[in-house]
Amino acid sequence: MSYLFPIKGLVAAAYTPMNKDESIALDVVGKMVEYSIDKKLAGLFAVGSTGEFCSLTMNERKAVAREYVKTANGRIPIIVNVASCCQQDSIELAKTAVADGADAVCGLAPFYFRPDNNRALVDFLKPIAEASEGKPFFLYHAPGITGYGASVPEFIKMAAEEIPNFAGVKYTNMNLFEYQQAVNACDKVQVLFGKDEMILGALAMGAEAGIGTTFNYLPKIYHGVIDSFQKGDMVEARRYMDLSQKAVAISAKYGLETIKVFMKFAGIDVGPMRTPVTHMTKEQEYAFRKDLSDAGLDDYIG
Repeated sequence: MSYLFPIKGLVAAAYTPMNKDESIALDVVGKMVEYSIDKKLAGLFAVGSTGEFCSLTMNERKAVAREYVKTANGRIPIIVNVASCCQQDSIELAKTAVADGADAVCGLAPFYFRPDNNRALVDFLKPIAEASEGKPFFLYHAPGITGYGASVPEFIKMAAEEIPNFAGVKYTNMNLFEYQQAVNACDKVQVLFGKDEMILGALAMGAEAGIGTTFNYLPKIYHGVIDSFQKGDMVEARRYMDLSQKAVAISAKYGLETIKVFMKFAGIDVGPMRTPVTHMTKEQEYAFRKDLSDAGLDDYIG
């Protein structure tokens, strides 16, 4: 692993900021980087699901990742997601990310024509990892998105033997039984947890770091979870987790675009999500904000 890894703490799943017309707002990326450094986040995961990678062109993906790397300027690690159902596109994105100075690269199981097993997935990822030129390479495991749910511990063992720069997995799943097995599968890699509202359980299973969307706008809550856990104060850790789960439940009530609207409440307007995600009305935003306030979350946003 590079000098920046293993990561310890909170890695925010970074936004792709947009203007009202859904064009890319690169000028806002630097604001998100400064905010993330100020909030003592451990890294940024650029152009992933929160970054709407599937809704972006290749050139847009390159531009957004490049801007995160440039504005971070080595002050905070940038992991660039290069996932695509097209292997050649992923290779091109990986080469560009490395040339631009990304600290790590992440791939994903193809989600249209899917691999049949871990053998096929490792073979698909090998050339992408090779194109990453020695930079730490992660698998983004998100079976709820990709539909690919083969054994992660088995994948880790296979990839660790065959991919020299394999650094670990972004594990976005609720299966804590498998998560601990994945953590224990190979001591040379790191398994980053990706379900924000369950991070306390993952810490108990050996997690050192997480990657999540809500870390952007609720960092106080998750720093509180980690600090309380490390002090052995499980009552306080569970109190913070209750706040996290309330926030996630309220967001789910109003829909996917809340992940960007929430960031506006935290002080940075990252614009709308790109079509086909439905944009919230002003009335919906007001009701969303009121529900958050009624849930006692005012002091924890931003």
